[in-house]
Amino acid sequence: MSVANLIVINPVVKSLELLGDRWTILILRDAFLGRHRFEEFRSHTGASRSTLSKRLENLVTQDVLYKKPYQTTPLRHEYRLTKKGLALYPWALLIWQWESQWCNDQHQLPPKLIHRQPDEHELQPLVVCRHCKQALHIADVERRVLENAEENDLQALKTIGSQRRSRGGRGAEEDASLGHITDIIGDRWASLILAAAFMGLQRYDDFRRQLGIATNILADRLKRLSEAGVFDRIEYQTKPPRSEYQLTEKGKALYPFTMMMRQWSIDWLGGMEDAPFQLIHKPCGHELAVDVICGSCSSVPDPKDVGYQA
Repeated sequence: MSVANLIVINPVVKSLELLGDRWTILILRDAFLGRHRFEEFRSHTGASRSTLSKRLENLVTQDVLYKKPYQTTPLRHEYRLTKKGLALYPWALLIWQWESQWCNDQHQLPPKLIHRQPDEHELQPLVVCRHCKQALHIADVERRVLENAEENDLQALKTIGSQRRSRGGRGAEEDASLGHITDIIGDRWASLILAAAFMGLQRYDDFRRQLGIATNILADRLKRLSEAGVFDRIEYQTKPPRSEYQLTEKGKALYPFTMMMRQWSIDWLGGMEDAPFQLIHKPCGHELAVDVICGSCSSVPDPKDVGYQA
């Protein structure tokens, strides 16, 4: 079976080109927390000036942020979320939810989100099928390969992991919240390996062959994901030793997040005409489309209606 037929996930690939980066995730975290100015981003993310400048300019170029002058002499700007950027709010809610559930060291993470509409109650983000409104479960999604799928996406996959990860030194004001999930999803190769696992890949050779990833990088990311508790490494052969990597419950809990990232890509970046397969929600038979709703009142949360309880 070809690379495209088996594992290429075009919308996920497209979103990872923008979102699969540690600093970008932290910038968006800060933007949703009401931080807008360069020095605020720098002190709370811990990014160097050059790294921060590049990420901010890229987010402006991609129409996720826009510049708004707040001082004329000298001219200074702050960075605000566009409509496209605000559409990432469900993605941000799922990042918070996963970190709250699976990270023991939550630093400054708000322990409870409060939804103020229609009346004040706790917000528990829930990913549902856009058509039948049922909660999304990985076992309820079927992949259907399209007849006209072509082997045309391997190069796109190979470029995803090409950017080097950079880490800044932690400053006194650096916000360490979301640090655990950022260490996992803030790396394009790790995110692609996860996406591949959601499609059924488990063995080292399958990951290497289908993702076209260098052996040293693949071994490193599989080790990291195993150490993070996302995979269980299970030996299935002793001579020579061979292992497979099975998703844990912690790993499976990242599935709704990945599908929400995919949905944002479909809604805002397009390009589904090149996708080699469809994802079908088996309970209703529709092509998969997802939304995030409040688990208590079933409405779609608006950022202005959500606060937090310290």
